[in-house]
Amino acid sequence: MNKSLCTVLSICSVVFPFFAQDSAPSKATTAPAPITQADAIAREKQLFEADQKHDMEKVNSLIADDFVDIARDGGIIGKQALVKEIPTITLLNYSQTNWDFDSMGSYAYSISYDSDATMLQDNKQIHSQNHLNSVWIYRDGRWQVLLHSRGGGEKGQAAKQ
Repeated sequence: MNKSLCTVLSICSVVFPFFAQDSAPSKATTAPAPITQADAIAREKQLFEADQKHDMEKVNSLIADDFVDIARDGGIIGKQALVKEIPTITLLNYSQTNWDFDSMGSYAYSISYDSDATMLQDNKQIHSQNHLNSVWIYRDGRWQVLLHSRGGGEKGQAAKQ
């Protein structure tokens, strides 16, 4: 009986590590440099600039494959739908103000701000004021936006009225 138990324990000690997975990056992965509010703002602006220029290669590199965009009404779209939508919208002008940054350790952060944008879609000019929130993660050696949501805040409420 002892021999059987030792055999089972030996097999488990070899096999189980292959099945154990940690959601955090492995220790072998080099942690990114500490993120600052200035870095986070620059990254968010880089995404908006790529959107405005319809630089889809840059947009694709900045958006995680499992990206989720939540609208003020609760509607949800993923990366594929967003990438399909971007070329149909022309950002005429936009501003981003009232930034709020929160680090969530070495591999994630959130950033919130007020946005005021005028765009052209389907030959109609649309003015949109929103409080935007983004969550960015460091994965596969690069920063990627995982979640983007609109709503809340004074501008988000004013736009609904």
